[in-house]
Amino acid sequence: MKHFWKMLTIVINVVPNPVGRFLTLFRREPAVETSSYITTEGETVPMRIYHPEKLKNAPALILYPGITPAAEEHEAVNMLARATALAGVRTFLPRIPDMKEILVREESIEHMINVYETVEIREDIDKERIACAGMSFGGSLFVKACLDERLKNRPASVISYGSYFDFKESLQFAITGRCSDGKKEYVFEPHNWGRIVFFHNYLEYLDNPCNPENIRAYLLDKVTNDGENGDELYAAFPEEDKILIDKIVSDQSKEVVEMVQQVMDKIENILLPLSPIQFLDEIDFPLYLMHGASDTMIPFTETVRFRRALEEKGKEVHTFISTLYSHSEIEGYGKGPLGLILELWRMGRFIQDMLRPVL
Repeated sequence: MKHFWKMLTIVINVVPNPVGRFLTLFRREPAVETSSYITTEGETVPMRIYHPEKLKNAPALILYPGITPAAEEHEAVNMLARATALAGVRTFLPRIPDMKEILVREESIEHMINVYETVEIREDIDKERIACAGMSFGGSLFVKACLDERLKNRPASVISYGSYFDFKESLQFAITGRCSDGKKEYVFEPHNWGRIVFFHNYLEYLDNPCNPENIRAYLLDKVTNDGENGDELYAAFPEEDKILIDKIVSDQSKEVVEMVQQVMDKIENILLPLSPIQFLDEIDFPLYLMHGASDTMIPFTETVRFRRALEEKGKEVHTFISTLYSHSEIEGYGKGPLGLILELWRMGRFIQDMLRPVL
């Protein structure tokens, strides 16, 4: 029963609703601390902590961010951190330097391990009850981090939300909108964030003549300032940079698809080590996979394929595909009150199961 009430606390506070807003009038907000961790390279990096009330030896949850300049300040992740702290879980939101810079790098795995080791030695947490969740691109990177000897069988629960199974396939989806769960083909209008991630990371591999600094400046402005300075930057660029930017932002022509495929062929040795499809055999711990059914950044089919591949190898995996969420945004209210209640119940039961070690 204790687990049920804590699960209900999380669901009520993570999904905007009248009950949750009403309860805030009677509940003290969790204390929020700005802390830090030190990377292997010796860099001090910010980390936000949500503290539960009156708990000294509390269970812990580490929420590893996705690719976002907001990093530990991301609104949706902070909403979740607040909810879990209200349920009695000390919750950590670390900044992963490369991911804040919109870069997908294997070095981020080392920094994720640095975070875990920092949290584990704290005196205000129960080191036997640390759950970890990787969000978006951070999900699959953290799964790989768990293969490192320093983290082997250490987290009490490993969760990947809205992430990919095959990095190459998810990047191709960002351009074409086409995806497959292995049995059925789907076509969506892909979110332009995926395009930005792809080109921002791999501009140097394009055959087209361009100035990478110009292109990256434009793309970063688009994601950090909502394109506020875009027109001014664009106007100052040479013609070849303008042509490439136009293709990157919205062009889905055959020419662009072929251009992307040429880059994919060049970077395959970079993408493969970051893809769970390559290290399936090494995963020897229970894995919880969540995904939004309407996700147009990384399609839900990636989680379906990941689950199926693990099941075929006899590995323990638990999956929840939610019709309530897209990537990190809530989109499911159109199903009516009953549909919303049923979906919240399904989500709550899954959360209760995956966070059971820390609730």
